[in-house]
Amino acid sequence: MLSLLAFTPAHAQSPAGKLPAYGAAIQQTSVSGLSSGAFMTSQLYVAFSDIMVGAGIVAGGPYLCAKSWAGNSLMENATTTCMNPLTARSGPNTPALVEKTNWLAEYGYIAPLSNLKDDRIYLYSGASDRTVTTTVVNQTKAFFQSVGVPEASIKYEKGKAGHALLTNNSTDTSCPLTKPPFINDCDFEQSGTILKQIYPGLKPPAEQLSSPIIAFDQSEFLDSPYTSMSDTAYAYVPAACRNGTSCRIHVVLHGCKQGAQVIGDKYYAQTGYNQLAEANDLIILYPQVQPSTSTPLNPQGCWDFWGYSSPNNPTPDYFTRNAPQLRAIHKMIVRLSEPRT
Repeated sequence: MLSLLAFTPAHAQSPAGKLPAYGAAIQQTSVSGLSSGAFMTSQLYVAFSDIMVGAGIVAGGPYLCAKSWAGNSLMENATTTCMNPLTARSGPNTPALVEKTNWLAEYGYIAPLSNLKDDRIYLYSGASDRTVTTTVVNQTKAFFQSVGVPEASIKYEKGKAGHALLTNNSTDTSCPLTKPPFINDCDFEQSGTILKQIYPGLKPPAEQLSSPIIAFDQSEFLDSPYTSMSDTAYAYVPAACRNGTSCRIHVVLHGCKQGAQVIGDKYYAQTGYNQLAEANDLIILYPQVQPSTSTPLNPQGCWDFWGYSSPNNPTPDYFTRNAPQLRAIHKMIVRLSEPRT
């Protein structure tokens, strides 16, 4: 494990101010996530592939998964087909999803799929994961191959883990278990594996951080009352990125029950992303979503991959460039790429 860091999460800036602009290299953006954050990763990556170079999906299904079977509701597809289907045949309907995705790209609702041909993808499925099973993740790989990502550019790992993001920290949950906070010790730092797949040739993680974690006003980027997104989100910006280097951006999306309001700094400060970012001039952006028991109905604090952010809409948009959550995160990425202020 890494030695004690120069800055700890307790140094996150408070109260949250505006997210600064850092002149980041927006065309080198990437994204990764676990569980609902993995589904959201597919959505952000595909919708905005014009600025993306890759994605890391841990225990997540293909883009548009909740639209797999027309006879089912979006919620039914999301909680059965896209998580733990009874059989492979009742899992994600990849041919239908690819057809819908091509249509969305053709009519400009998402970026052209030709952007995907030179990207790099990381996938992971745990044998002890009964929340999002390997049957589903297998179709994630099939989907990306079908929309243009070369098989040689997809790293698909299968291990013994439960439903969790994986670390090399003996104080985290035992690898095969599925229990809060869904961060498990499996003897390797999955954040590093993800980033090294997307950005080949990275240097080893730093032992010390040069900057505090930034807490910023996320509400500035929200233009809908139904996003279930928190007022505050987080970012790690190495000193080099603050002082003149044009750094790449990696967006990290937590899973259900993993937002900062639920588990504090565990995801945005203790999963290894920041140490690799420090050594390799990466800005790490940690958008946040929180539980909501009214409208929108999101009691577990999941990212939206079935339509809750468009309540009372029979055809909710949670997957195009104009979807409420996707639009908000894209605005944050754009802010980071604007000239330094």
